[in-house]
Amino acid sequence: MNALENVRVQISLSVPPDHLKLGIPPREFDRALLAVCMALVRAGAIIVYGGDLRPEGFAFKIFRHLARGYADLGNVPFVHIISHPSVASMTYDVLADALRERRGTCNTYVCANDKLFPVRLGDEEVVMGEGDTAVELQDDRDLTSWVASLGDLDIVLATSSARRVLAEFVDACVPIGGKMGLLDTEGDQYHGSMPGIIEEALLALDKGKAMIPLAAYGGATRDLAISLQLLDKASEVPRGRQMDSYGNALTMAAGFRNHIPVSVVARLNAVARDDRAEIIARDTVDIIQSWLSDGKPQTA
Repeated sequence: MNALENVRVQISLSVPPDHLKLGIPPREFDRALLAVCMALVRAGAIIVYGGDLRPEGFAFKIFRHLARGYADLGNVPFVHIISHPSVASMTYDVLADALRERRGTCNTYVCANDKLFPVRLGDEEVVMGEGDTAVELQDDRDLTSWVASLGDLDIVLATSSARRVLAEFVDACVPIGGKMGLLDTEGDQYHGSMPGIIEEALLALDKGKAMIPLAAYGGATRDLAISLQLLDKASEVPRGRQMDSYGNALTMAAGFRNHIPVSVVARLNAVARDDRAEIIARDTVDIIQSWLSDGKPQTA
């Protein structure tokens, strides 16, 4: 049996605003992401990612990379979970085309109302749900009607709900990058009380799941590692004005240090400092295996 056979590992990421200050070009960020995903799948894990369906986005980037490397394995190494806000903003054709491209190599779900609805492509339709409650969709009108049946949409509440469901679904979380709430950087602001990457990491720790922050690549993940004492304060990257809630989120994160098993702290310290893609990929697999097999939280 492989080291992480059928272990579900969430990849939590977004491009950090400070990666160039750390000397990390976009191609190195992508290289690290894909190296970690490949190492996890080789170890038997299932990659879980929550995101939208932009053709240039990370969901397709991960899927296409895994599909090329594992097309003949006969298993499905990738699970994509689409949140209620994301499915509400997409067209039927975008959803159907995505399902068509990755048929047989990706399982897709929509997360809404604290539930996961399987989504698959039928003969000429998209099927939402399963069994007696399954609904067949054939066009934009059907998709809009199905989304409306979910009830009123509050983007912040629905997004946090999806993150809680995801934390229950997975066995481990690997954050990389992340928004920092920089007020002078376009697109770096976030909804809610904290960046999604920090919220997903803390939910994982709170539920006893493994959490390996790849902090060398910057962003909220780096600040999270500092709050958890996996990096020292001197590792903080200079930045401009930030959303007030960002500091509050890091203060909260500091209280989760005692959720980390003593047995993996030294290796987490090392991986937080390392930006060598192949090394962090190997170490991520090893840390998850150790954490899940014999890790016990340290006392506060």
